[in-house]
This record gives sequence, C-alpha cells and structure tokens, in this order.
Amino acid sequence: MTRALIVTLVAIACLPPAQIRSQDRPFEKGDRTRGLIGGVGLGYKPPWAPTESDVGFAAFHPRLGWFVQDRLELYGEGTLFLYWTPQPAVSAGACAIAGRYYLRTSGSWIPYIHGGAGLLWTTLDVIEIDRTFNFQHFVGIGWRQHRPRGPRLVLELRNHHISNAGTDGDNLGVNALVGLAGIEWIVR
Repeated sequence: MTRALIVTLVAIACLPPAQIRSQDRPFEKGDRTRGLIGGVGLGYKPPWAPTESDVGFAAFHPRLGWFVQDRLELYGEGTLFLYWTPQPAVSAGACAIAGRYYLRTSGSWIPYIHGGAGLLWTTLDVIEIDRTFNFQHFVGIGWRQHRPRGPRLVLELRNHHISNAGTDGDNLGVNALVGLAGIEWIVR
C-alpha cells in the first residue's frame, strides 16, 4: 500500500506542469516588483567561524525588483537593523544586487532561492566587527503568494553575514538567521 502511494506521488511529481494562460501567470519577463519585508534576526555561532557575540535585531527591507526572465528576478533592497542585544545599535545600508530564482511558475505559493550582497554602516560594537563600514551578503529560501492582483504575501528565511571582507584587522564577521515576512506588488 505505501509503495503504491510513493510510486503514485513520484509519478505525479514528474508530470510536466500544465500550461497556464498568460494572464494567470504569477509573473513574467518585464514585470516590476515593489515591497516591504521585516522580521527578526538572531546571531549564531557557526562551527567554521570563531565568533563569540550573540546578536538580536529587528530587520526592515524595502525592495524594488525586475524580472529579467520568467523565473529570474533581479532586485535591490535597503537594510535597516535595530539591535537590542548585545547593546542598542543601528545598521543601515543597501544590498545593491540581489536575485531570486523561482523554483516553479504556478501554484498558490511560489518557492524561490535568493541571495544578495551590498554595503552596511553600523554602530554595533562587537569583537567580530572592527569597522563602521562593512559588507553584507545573504542567501536563503522564500515563498511568494500568487494572487490575480493586489499585494502578495512574502515569507523568507535567510542567513545574513556582516564582515569587513578582510580589508581591516581580523575578518571574523557576524552571522544571523533571519526570518522575514511582508508584502509585495507586481506591476505589469
């Protein structure tokens, strides 16, 4: 019984996606996006980095995007972090280049992988960061809601890294796991 169920599920997963009308597509080449997401970031100590500081912050990211292909969106986003631990601090900057690759083009929730890089100014005073101006990069996964029109919900989980990229002193960096939620509009 379970073997038949597994074979059936694998067969369904291997079927080619049904063709959908262009007006029902969640996005297509040339579409523009606008949005605002926010959430919480918590620092962690990866086994490959000798970091010591725990950080906690609220994150806000306004963003603008452009679909260069049906599944590929390039975007930029602003960064604002309000730290509550280890002490009150602020970080602000921009991820000047970021991209999302959508794993499918149909369904009520569209999954994607994403990443980006940019510059960041910070007042955070921890041993891992020895400069005011640093670099940031992130990678993660996300889901965008598909609706015929109006705002779409967006959920993301990302690894965010801040460091000086080896330009000054030790390059330990700060890593954080960030959970985000927000809304985006698609403009055709």
